[in-house]
Amino acid sequence: MALERDLSKKFLYLENGKLRPVVLISSTGIALGVSLILLSLFVIRGFKQEVEQKINRFVGTIRISNPDNNYNQYSIPLMVSSGARSEIESTSQKYFSEARVTGFIDQMALVKTDSTFRAVVMHGVDEGYDQAFFEQYLVEGRLPNLRQQGELLLSQKIANYLGVGVGDNFLAYYMDGERVKARKYDVVGLINSGFDNYDEYIALTSISELQNVNDWSDNQVSGLTVTLDSRRDASKLYDVLFGVLADRNSRHGERYAMFTVEELNYNYFSWLDLLDANVLLILGLMIVVAAITIITGIVVLILEKVRAIATLKALGQRNRSIQKTFLLMARNILLRGIIIGNVIALVAGGVQYYLKLIPLDPSQYYMSHVPISINWLILLVTNLSVFLLVYLVVLIPTAIIGGINPSKTLRFD
Repeated sequence: MALERDLSKKFLYLENGKLRPVVLISSTGIALGVSLILLSLFVIRGFKQEVEQKINRFVGTIRISNPDNNYNQYSIPLMVSSGARSEIESTSQKYFSEARVTGFIDQMALVKTDSTFRAVVMHGVDEGYDQAFFEQYLVEGRLPNLRQQGELLLSQKIANYLGVGVGDNFLAYYMDGERVKARKYDVVGLINSGFDNYDEYIALTSISELQNVNDWSDNQVSGLTVTLDSRRDASKLYDVLFGVLADRNSRHGERYAMFTVEELNYNYFSWLDLLDANVLLILGLMIVVAAITIITGIVVLILEKVRAIATLKALGQRNRSIQKTFLLMARNILLRGIIIGNVIALVAGGVQYYLKLIPLDPSQYYMSHVPISINWLILLVTNLSVFLLVYLVVLIPTAIIGGINPSKTLRFD
């Protein structure tokens, strides 16, 4: 093994101690391929996480409502007793400590200012809502005090359309059969989530405000949301709560409808799942490019060293030993390229993660900058996959060594 290692080092370097040009080119090609693979994984994973998190937090991992409502409509109230809510909350937190239960009311309103008007969905929440999520997208002002009637958190997009800002107020009109109810709201904060489908209509206020508009009691809501940190456990949470709600139905005759975040946003999650296919395609293409690069490099090295190979064979060195020499060279080139590629990807990804230098159009991509998410396990698996697959491919060009005939090669030297 020592002989093969010494020969591989001698073949990799020139007499002046510098790497051979073909080695540099091969290592550079592999480094670029690996860095592109990793950056693609960082960006696509970051994009999926960002979109999933926004939908999960806006909608809730699980939504519970009155079964008499149409799909994703909440005009008929759900009667939630304190015992029912307490049981849903305690059971959810038993399996998922981060579970958050929030009552909500969605109510359509016509907002009118001096210059224009617009339809807005007023989203009333109780004090159990995720304040930290909304605070991270707050661009001006503060979150509404839910104990103070008439305070409103408005999306910046709607505010720009209406021509209002923090400190301004307007009237919102609600239809109640043939009656119209008017309520005055003070804008205390502006939010910009970058998710246009929600920024188009989001207006956050107190749930008690909308209970008053609808003449509902304190126990009547459009529904309950149970929110986890990630939607990955939505199915497990659904199964857990299904047992709770079925038991309450049999004991108290209470009726519920329950939907997961995926069911309520099927199109978004189907689209996000398609991104996984893109990841595999990029990974496959880059591995092919890396394989071609290193095969070309090894073939060139073998052709450069034909005379040396013939001499070694004439001196009694076996084909397998010489092949091992070139495999060690390939490993050196491959590891060099992978390490450099990882450094490039991690530095570029880190710069984008902290400085957010590359912007995006929120109306097209649902976020204002290119997202980055680095998972060290995925990083390790990707590197190992690239190394093993490309290294196995190197066996193909080393087969040339067996066809080199010492007598013919040295005769014409």
